[in-house]
Amino acid sequence: MRGETNHLSYSRAPQGLLKGGAVNASEWGARFSQGLKRRLFGSVILLAVVLALVPLATPARAGDKAVAWKPIAQALLRVDDQPVKNWNVYEESKKGDPLLLAVGNRFLVIEIHDHKIFELTPAKVEHKGSDLLWDPAERPAEPLAATDWVIRDVGLAYRIAFRLEAEKHAFDVQLPHPMDLRYIVR
Repeated sequence: MRGETNHLSYSRAPQGLLKGGAVNASEWGARFSQGLKRRLFGSVILLAVVLALVPLATPARAGDKAVAWKPIAQALLRVDDQPVKNWNVYEESKKGDPLLLAVGNRFLVIEIHDHKIFELTPAKVEHKGSDLLWDPAERPAEPLAATDWVIRDVGLAYRIAFRLEAEKHAFDVQLPHPMDLRYIVR
């Protein structure tokens, strides 16, 4: 291949065309320049089209839409050491933090690790079957005053207890967790 002319390369003019006199060197340079301009213009147009379509193809951010909250089965709730009739507790993911506690027509978001509780407006929470839809970006700015936090693993459940200061009500939520059978089965 050494010494042969590469007709695909634009680094120098093809020798066969110059010998026959069909295209001189300046004409070849002009054609090369026009081809380069066409390629660059085509690339710029393609890049502009791609950049224009990228916002349409990207999904909405997590803060822009409601998140589905799934109910936690076999959870227990006591308020002031009394069982509650109409309630449910929901989790956004399997991590269990934060929790959404629905007591009657009242919705409380419990951020366990930060020891904060936020009360939601019922109009912002939507029921969809057994799930709730709520956008975490719509969380109120100020948490409710809560004290006496207890967060413990009590055998087959996690216990989360706190007292809302404004109402003087003590909440006790117990969430089931699976048993660790790794050490029992041999």
